[in-house]
Amino acid sequence: MKKTYKIISTVAIVLFGISYVFDKFGFLSAYNPDDLRSILVMVYLFTSLRYNQIEIEDKGAEIQHLKLKLKKFEE
Repeated sequence: MKKTYKIISTVAIVLFGISYVFDKFGFLSAYNPDDLRSILVMVYLFTSLRYNQIEIEDKGAEIQHLKLKLKKFEE
């Protein structure tokens, strides 16, 4: 699941960049890309936040595991 969040956040930021470039050069000017870009920013922020939360939980679990190993080793 962690990898999925990372992929979604990367795709969202790339699509944001493409939309921004298209808007600056006047491609596809028939629609308003501001709403799409706002949604992409929200998707990026949510998925990045969730990815980082999962990453911190994983690191915390690994630290606890290593502390237990160290404690057993010291005994």
